Amino acid sequence: METIKIGALADSGDLYPFIPMILGKVRPADFDIEFEFIPTVQEVNDKVVKREVDISVPSAALYPYIQNNYYILSSAVASAVDGITGMPVLSVDDITMDDLPNSKIIVHGLNTTAFNLYKLLIGKYKKLVVVHRVLDEINAMVNEDGVMVAVHELKAMYDLKKMGITPKRIVSMWDMWKNLSGNKPMPMGMVVINSDLGEETALKFKEFYNKSKKYAEEHMDEILPEDIRLMREIQNANIEEDVIKGTIGADVKEYNVNLNDVKSGLEFFYGIMQQKSFTWGLMSLG
Repeated sequence: METIKIGALADSGDLYPFIPMILGKVRPADFDIEFEFIPTVQEVNDKVVKREVDISVPSAALYPYIQNNYYILSSAVASAVDGITGMPVLSVDDITMDDLPNSKIIVHGLNTTAFNLYKLLIGKYKKLVVVHRVLDEINAMVNEDGVMVAVHELKAMYDLKKMGITPKRIVSMWDMWKNLSGNKPMPMGMVVINSDLGEETALKFKEFYNKSKKYAEEHMDEILPEDIRLMREIQNANIEEDVIKGTIGADVKEYNVNLNDVKSGLEFFYGIMQQKSFTWGLMSLG
């Protein structure tokens, strides 16, 4: 029987649909699965580009460069539709939008949606600081005296509060995106499937994934303890349960946006990025 390798991103919100598979609550009939847990978005992007996993959750911004090798799982595109996951730009100092072109910008990867949205919506910065592990971005913001594009706002605000810091919220990517796109969903990440598996297997996996995701959302009391365990183990951090629950709650909403709206957001995103003719930074992957 064919074995499908799943590269699961160790982020609570992206991880939860896979937990029923991991626990054996749902089982595939036509293939076997194996898991590799990947701690950072940039590492996910790298492994997808190198085709080291069959299923994973790369940044939406990466897809134009992998479209010949992967299908998008249409029911698994995380899209922001409100300010809950608004990707705010945070700073310890009291600065304004006008100060950003002369600031150090902290992001968690060159090929991430967050960085590409920054380039699209704001553009200029003095220096780029790449910190792959999201949990380390806070320390970088404080130590580098920079500003951070906070993809995981809930985690960021919690960590800053523990440090006794109240950050300045300079601007929200969501607010700027909303004005630019006419309130279309803002793409963030997506589940992709290796096209070498073939369309028939890909469709079977889609059905399996949807079943697992539905089980997770209907049995969160069973899913949450395993999500917490995996997050703490893989990230090697004692992440608070309330932070993980809040992150999952936000992502459940993002992963259940109307499909036609999701497509509209993706089409706008890729269209405007192509118009801007951005350099996507793939040369850094080797």
